[in-house]
Amino acid sequence: MNYWLNDDQELSLLLSQNQFTEVLATLKAFALQNGTAASATALGHLSSLVPQLARGARSLPQSPANWRSLWIPSLHSLSNIAAVGPQKSSAQAYVYLQRLLLERGTELSLPWEELPFEAWKECLEQVLFPLLQVQPRSASDVPADIGARQANAAQLLCRVVLTHLHDWLESAPSAFPVLFLRLLHILVNEASGTDHAHEQLLQSLKNLLLVISSDPAFGGLPSPQQGESLLEATWNVVAPTFPALQREIGMILNPDAYPEQPDQASPYSQGAAVTGPGTVHISGCPPQAPEGAPV
Repeated sequence: MNYWLNDDQELSLLLSQNQFTEVLATLKAFALQNGTAASATALGHLSSLVPQLARGARSLPQSPANWRSLWIPSLHSLSNIAAVGPQKSSAQAYVYLQRLLLERGTELSLPWEELPFEAWKECLEQVLFPLLQVQPRSASDVPADIGARQANAAQLLCRVVLTHLHDWLESAPSAFPVLFLRLLHILVNEASGTDHAHEQLLQSLKNLLLVISSDPAFGGLPSPQQGESLLEATWNVVAPTFPALQREIGMILNPDAYPEQPDQASPYSQGAAVTGPGTVHISGCPPQAPEGAPV
């Protein structure tokens, strides 16, 4: 397998014969062998092949499939390993997913400008949403382990949204709100339905809400429901399950409007810091600058 994937001519032949699905299945089988050299090599191939093709780093003699058509299947294989693989393989798969979906200017980064919003929508619906909704495979699965994987998935999902938010708002202002509200429904449902990852999922939800509530570009978006903003629709999804969150967020963004009691500490005293005018920095999330500010 290493020879076929490392040799440009053999790789070109595999792609031209539409055998990429078989390649992914083989790599995934090796990757699920926890802690072996074969597992590490397979995970490396799963994470690097599409970026190599996207950057033109491989000289393929035959015209292969467009790299964008290979992106979702590769991410899906990695997400499956992250969701159900042995602990070491799962942890490494999460690292590669994070790098593939967030990095810029590295050997694993992709030309984001070539990915339309529809491709990202497919990524969330087919890869990240199912990863967050992972269920125990058998009675022997440790609930705490499932909870840890859900926590990783929630953090990754929210970081992807916040990292690419402004690109999506610019390219798909009418399609993004529908996807975002679906994301919220899933995140709220998972956060309220688990005991082993409740706090971690709730923290990811808080971080997401804090950033979008301080973002003028998000605040100006209309909801799919006529007559309300997307931010209003957001709270209509969140408030029935977590009624205290809106006040908690408001106490951070506009503390004068929410005077604290003497014995009441800010719910974000350890989790958020104001790093500049209009900029909120949350642990685990990239700083979000106000629209139009230099980055």
